[in-house]
Amino acid sequence: MGLGQTMMTVLAMGMLGTVLLTVNTNTGDNNQAIQVSQYRIMAASLATTTIERATSLPFDQNTVANNVPSASSMSLPLGRETGEIDSLENTFNDFDDYNGFHKWVKGDTVFFRSADFYVWSNVDYVMIQGDSVISTPGPTYTKRIAVYVTSPYMNDTLRYSTLYSYWFFG
Repeated sequence: MGLGQTMMTVLAMGMLGTVLLTVNTNTGDNNQAIQVSQYRIMAASLATTTIERATSLPFDQNTVANNVPSASSMSLPLGRETGEIDSLENTFNDFDDYNGFHKWVKGDTVFFRSADFYVWSNVDYVMIQGDSVISTPGPTYTKRIAVYVTSPYMNDTLRYSTLYSYWFFG
């Protein structure tokens, strides 16, 4: 084998090594992107579940058993009442019990691929002015819940929110 053939062989091996390294790097990047997407999908599911649970409850402690004809009759401060435990959602009986709610959702290898998620939420009274939603210090017929989800496996915190209104027809 001559010098030219040896140089071509070395060059070909170098190009093959470069191609293999590039393919390996791209495969690793794609796998990481897939995992991040899976964690975000699970986080979105946890946030949506929390919102759905909250909006399935009565609007306010004062509307659990009775109708409330004026916004000033709504409860303050927002949050849990006696007997309701922060991280136990099944003890909540109205929407604003989710104010200050927080819990860890521990992962396992079946459902969360061993990822742990931290979920917390805040509830506030709001009013709508034009195209803006503005937090108010006093009671209104509309409350907003903001649910946050993060994980040590995610670079960011996901935030989901929705409005929940009380309708009274007297």
